[in-house]
Amino acid sequence: MEDRRREFGTFARLSGMMFLQFAIWGAWAVLIAGHMQNLGFSGKQISYVFGTTAIGSIISPIIAGWIADRLMPAQVFAAISHLLGGVCLFIAWKQTSFPMMWSMIFLHAVLYMPTIALTNAIAFHHMGQSDKFGNIRVFGTLGWIAINWILSLYLRFWEGQETTLPHVGDCLLFGAVLSFMMGIYCFTLPNTPPSKAAKNPYAFLEAFSLVSNRNFAVLLIISFVVAIELPFYYNLTYLFLTEAAHGVELSGSSANFAMSLGQVAEVLLMILLFPCLRRFGMRFTIFLGILAWPVRYAIFAIGQPVWLVVGAQTLHGICYSFFFVGGMIAVERLSAQDIRASSQALLLFVTNGFGMLVGHIVSGRVHDYFAYPDGGHAWAKIFMVPIVITVIAAIVFIVLFNEQKYQADAEAVEQDTASA
Repeated sequence: MEDRRREFGTFARLSGMMFLQFAIWGAWAVLIAGHMQNLGFSGKQISYVFGTTAIGSIISPIIAGWIADRLMPAQVFAAISHLLGGVCLFIAWKQTSFPMMWSMIFLHAVLYMPTIALTNAIAFHHMGQSDKFGNIRVFGTLGWIAINWILSLYLRFWEGQETTLPHVGDCLLFGAVLSFMMGIYCFTLPNTPPSKAAKNPYAFLEAFSLVSNRNFAVLLIISFVVAIELPFYYNLTYLFLTEAAHGVELSGSSANFAMSLGQVAEVLLMILLFPCLRRFGMRFTIFLGILAWPVRYAIFAIGQPVWLVVGAQTLHGICYSFFFVGGMIAVERLSAQDIRASSQALLLFVTNGFGMLVGHIVSGRVHDYFAYPDGGHAWAKIFMVPIVITVIAAIVFIVLFNEQKYQADAEAVEQDTASA
């Protein structure tokens, strides 16, 4: 009984950690596009600010690996990172120029992105490599949803007041407060001491040996390609939903709430992932995940009716759960036990790092290229770019990924692991 109570206490503390971890990112990730547009930033400048998270993902392994693995407990490093990151977001809240805004968000990204891996490590360390991690990780998505609903209510309040002052930029203040809360909370987390054995921060490069497996190589390349289109959703959807000239013309609060429906669907669709894998197999499940993107962008390109555009946000659940989580499961099953962590890190490095970085650069330029001289944007043409990217990715994947070979390789890895 005592052990069960202690285990539940640990579960609750780690769930709270995940909730705050992703509430911080969720606070500003959607609304900052509208804030920067109000400040007069170009699409290219907006994409550069968003691109800081991709840069953070690329350099975070060496930060987290060198400091947290060798010098101090993971929860202490996470606490310091979040406290300093909160300062960066608070300063960013006050900025009106692009150089200072980019600098502060960049510093925040460098401090924040390593903490994603660290909070995962803390959770795994204290709950073990089990299904319980998924139960903890879902609180991160719930944190993202909760803060965006709170921000939607906050913006709705100001929209009803007799004021012309935009409050979209207050998302950075919300993020700063949450970051300070997370920094303090991290000091209360269970101790996760540094590893005694020095680790190579880019040890995930060892997983490149798996590229000789065609299915793994196909999945890695397609994941990179699909990641390129993601910024078209994350960076531009809020601008599309709120644009009066040629967009959907939603209020800021309504647009923010609409985009949060994607995360709600993500939680619900996770329930259907494993039944779909059993019924349709890995190849067709991931194919459905890729195909949901061009369907959503096609609805965006049409731009009406409004209820359909808003409802299309829920396709994010299929996109994320079936493609990204499905891809993680495929990589896990194809990897030998001693390089599984490296394989997952390589997948994230290729997608959240290089793929997203390319996507941020491309989406910003496409946004500016299809701007009308008198205001507004040719959104149908803008969304044709990710439609083409994802349709090609879906076709290439369904043609080149071999389900029978995948199942045979996965079973062979399973047998090797069991006999080891």
